Amino acid sequence: MKTSNLIEVLAQDAPVRSSLSHMLQQATIAAALIVAVTFFSAVGFRPDIETAMDTGRFLFKFVITIALAVTGSLVMYRIGRPGVPLLGWAWALLVPWALAAGAAVFELSVTPPEIWMSLMIGHNSRFCLTIIPSLSAGPLACFLVALRHGVPARPGIAGAAAGLASAGIAATFYAANCNDDSPLFVLLWYPIAISVVTGIGALAGHKLLRL
Repeated sequence: MKTSNLIEVLAQDAPVRSSLSHMLQQATIAAALIVAVTFFSAVGFRPDIETAMDTGRFLFKFVITIALAVTGSLVMYRIGRPGVPLLGWAWALLVPWALAAGAAVFELSVTPPEIWMSLMIGHNSRFCLTIIPSLSAGPLACFLVALRHGVPARPGIAGAAAGLASAGIAATFYAANCNDDSPLFVLLWYPIAISVVTGIGALAGHKLLRL
């Protein structure tokens, strides 16, 4: 490619990146606000929230979900831009699940085997599988609209990243309502709910984000 052609391509690409970055920032703010309003109007905190905040297991749920929301968002920000390497950030997506797995191993080491199954099944699995996808709908729509201002080379993967980021935000709010604090519960049911949203995002991205 000639130097003049390269400069022209870069000049055309710069406004796209700037516009996409701005749109994703606005979408992230809108997504958080939508989830917050929906959560506090329809779900709310668990009744024993003040007591729960004194326990490590409750607080560690937020370490996992916030890590997921952040890494998912960072991948989404990058994947909407053509030619941006993703391998390092893709590996970063393993961090939240590594944290969850480590917490689950610790849980197994400090609890008797006879209660492992009850801790894993918990009391609110159906609610978890319903609320996380429901809270994710608004953020996912915001992110898909924003990604249409970019030129993702892999629209399905871009949509999946949007779904993952949306589910991470939704799971962070849901964790404040969920009274199943065991890492065993989190490691089983949260990924199922998050995978549903990620899959929906992938399908929507494949349909809506094509050039």
